[in-house]
Amino acid sequence: MSSSSSNPSTPNAIPYLSTRAFALHAIPISYALAYPPHLYFFTKLMSATGFKASNMTPRLNLSALSASLPKATTDMLWRARGCHLNAIEGFPLFAAAMLAGTYTNLDARQMNVCAAEYLAARVVYSVLYMTVKSEKASYLRSAVYFYSVGIPFYVLWKAGWKMAATEKRAL
Repeated sequence: MSSSSSNPSTPNAIPYLSTRAFALHAIPISYALAYPPHLYFFTKLMSATGFKASNMTPRLNLSALSASLPKATTDMLWRARGCHLNAIEGFPLFAAAMLAGTYTNLDARQMNVCAAEYLAARVVYSVLYMTVKSEKASYLRSAVYFYSVGIPFYVLWKAGWKMAATEKRAL
């Protein structure tokens, strides 16, 4: 008997992607995607200011120290901070969608595709947020944002209709 078949944490009887496991695993992955921009922000701010940033009031550091930094550095730090906050703000909607889709037994493949598309869109969005420097190109970032937000809305909509159909059959 292989070690994976005796270990309940790594089931091998059902292929991973034919279950909703990836959709659930995508929840912590989505949350973790918020932290590369934050780590960039923190390390860049500390190095650019000669470690003058304070941990006592971390959310005020950029406002307090931006006047002493080059504009390009300040702009990049604001984008990194905004990128981090945007990911945190979008996380609850995505997590709720994955949980609702799992609870209502939406199709596993469809759930996993939605989860993967959301994660990919968030990565593309973060790269665009951190690198776009023109007003015109910023609209591409916004388009990717709205696409990413549409995915959990879609899953929640499907879950709601599935719940309604299930409850109708129960009546």
